[in-house]
Amino acid sequence: MKIADRYVLMEFLKIFLLSLVTLMVFYEMVVFLDMVGYFVKFGATTDMVARYMLFKIPMGAFHVTPICILLASILTMGSMSRHSEITALRAAGMSLARISAPVLVASFVIGALAFLDSEKLFHLAARESNRIYYEEIKRQPRKGLFASERIWYKADDGSIWNIGNLDTSKREIRDISIFRFDKQGTRLVSRLSAPFGKAGADGWSLAGCVERTFGDHGGFEEVFSDKCLLPGDVITEEELKTAQLDPEEMNLEQMRAYIRDIKTKGYDPTRYTADMHAKIAFPLINIVMPLIAIPLGVRSSRRGGAMIGVGVAVVTGAVFWFMFSMGVAFGQTGKLAPWISVYAAHVFFSVAGMMMFAASERN
Repeated sequence: MKIADRYVLMEFLKIFLLSLVTLMVFYEMVVFLDMVGYFVKFGATTDMVARYMLFKIPMGAFHVTPICILLASILTMGSMSRHSEITALRAAGMSLARISAPVLVASFVIGALAFLDSEKLFHLAARESNRIYYEEIKRQPRKGLFASERIWYKADDGSIWNIGNLDTSKREIRDISIFRFDKQGTRLVSRLSAPFGKAGADGWSLAGCVERTFGDHGGFEEVFSDKCLLPGDVITEEELKTAQLDPEEMNLEQMRAYIRDIKTKGYDPTRYTADMHAKIAFPLINIVMPLIAIPLGVRSSRRGGAMIGVGVAVVTGAVFWFMFSMGVAFGQTGKLAPWISVYAAHVFFSVAGMMMFAASERN
């Protein structure tokens, strides 16, 4: 490694690590302040709070890394430009792309580590932090379970709900079976099945209901009805959401398997497909950020100091996040194909960055 490469890399890493520590502290503070009311309300112990916050670290590092790379790239190149170091290196025959090569390589490595974080740590940390919150802090019995690609939930009236698919955005459930037991909970007395249900103001409205009532001696009666209404307080939408496996709690292999399963059963996998692409796309932001940040850093140095660079980084990050979030939302609702909508911000910023790189080389 040349002296110039080592110098650029060390400057970049110093700012990156400082930004990472600062933003992680800020992230943990925001999470704590957001949750402190619940901690006090449910009487959480110091040990519970400490473990909950600990398992938020892999999630926080994953989310703040792109903005740290953006800040480090802009401030490193801005400082070098302001002190005429880039001018000196260019006079020695090095192009802007060659000067910034250590930053680009380091960003690629950090992006790869962020991807490994999402695959090996993030989903496990998300699952464990949710478990600590619901089971230890709120002390709620685990009434819901996501298993074999289906949701099993024990309702407040003692019945057990088995749901094939839950669409929270449309407030719909599909492929429902409700098992009711006697007062002792030892004998199955009825089973209500329906292909479709929707949450409303009056509760759960199920269509195409079939109720089988089982007698004491092994016989059963079967009743068909076009529509049946169940009270909403027996099992609420919020309770069902806690039983559903969140995309954050799955890695790519689990998401692919889940998408294949719901496709096979005839359900719409659009939302989960978009979430899967978003899980791939987020670490790629770490590679896109320096493409736009390096030429911005060179240009911002002509108009002010480090604070101008920080301001440029904040605006750039906010615009990217807005475009990326909108793309994911469009992909989840099916308005655009997920592979187009989720990566649109990456393509736009990459092209803009390369054009700015070319313009900076000419100057």
